Amino acid sequence: MARAVAVAVIAPSPGKEIFAHRESGDTLHAYVALSRPQDWFAAIDFTGAAAAAARIAQEFDGWAPELTALITDADIEPVLRPHYALPAAHRWDRVAGVTLLGDAAHLAAPNGEGANLAMLDGAELGKALAANPDAIEAALTVVCGGPVSFASPSSSPELAEALPEAQSVPSTG
Repeated sequence: MARAVAVAVIAPSPGKEIFAHRESGDTLHAYVALSRPQDWFAAIDFTGAAAAAARIAQEFDGWAPELTALITDADIEPVLRPHYALPAAHRWDRVAGVTLLGDAAHLAAPNGEGANLAMLDGAELGKALAANPDAIEAALTVVCGGPVSFASPSSSPELAEALPEAQSVPSTG
């Protein structure tokens, strides 16, 4: 399992994904994302860790064993963590004095991109405020730009459709 992840790995496929990353102390965190109806997950008994991991791993039949081992050879039990998202066509009309940043303003998979977008949005807001400190509304509009469409630069129609039903089963080893 350790051979598969030097620093981070993302192995995406339509409707499913395995991603893992290392943290300090050589701790490995691995996650699985599956776009399945909630009743599909309800049929899995997560109190039986090995059986639950084996059932989840079946969804990755044919994948490299180093990747599926991130599911089946974990040191802790899998945990079901449903993810929900707004519909891709959702809009938010900006309100004076308020703007959205990061995950709140961008449709993004739960993979850290929202935090990166928040930092970028914050930097853009900071630059706009520094350039004209007396024009707060103008600065907020620079970042928000009017109605928010909740689309990120890397969003795709496929991602937008998959996220509302996406489920995540992290397994950390």
